[in-house]
Amino acid sequence: MAEPAVLHAVAPLLTARLLRERLAPVAGDRRFTVAVRDGWDGPQAWIGCPAGPGAAGEVERALRAPGGRTAAGAVPVAGDPPTAGARAVTVTGPFPGAAGLTAGDAARLALAGWQELLRSRPEQDRGRYAFALHPEPVLPDGWLLQSWVNPGLGPVQFTLSRSGRRLSVGSPGRAGREELAALLAEWTLRITRA
Repeated sequence: MAEPAVLHAVAPLLTARLLRERLAPVAGDRRFTVAVRDGWDGPQAWIGCPAGPGAAGEVERALRAPGGRTAAGAVPVAGDPPTAGARAVTVTGPFPGAAGLTAGDAARLALAGWQELLRSRPEQDRGRYAFALHPEPVLPDGWLLQSWVNPGLGPVQFTLSRSGRRLSVGSPGRAGREELAALLAEWTLRITRA
């Protein structure tokens, strides 16, 4: 079975019990795996689904479902989070000059910088790198994104946050932190030169 995409989020405005009830319809859907645990900053949820380009949309639609018990009465209990998130590594940094840019301008510059970086790489390495604009799911109000891992986007993922102010280079466990940090630094430099 392929490695799933995994969302890890904190819902500080809910109790663990309320978060479990809120996620009951998702837990009752066989496409998803759900784990809820209490945390120091609020209850945490891990939601896994099949990886691929449409994974974020699937999670968004599932999170829009009204809360409560499903017909089968499924309510997620404290369990082990999906393992895909455990090996993932993401390095994040500020988007240079983001304060003066529109979201569209930030996206164009991020893509242009990524394309320049890609051209500088050996031909055999280019297939490892993917660019994804706003790849993470939109969360319900009050929820805080901790991580979004989608192996279906490729071994090394260059992403621009929805706010247009953060750049990230991540991997679902196929690249190390040092390599990702070097790629982020190079990408940031190429964006400032664009």
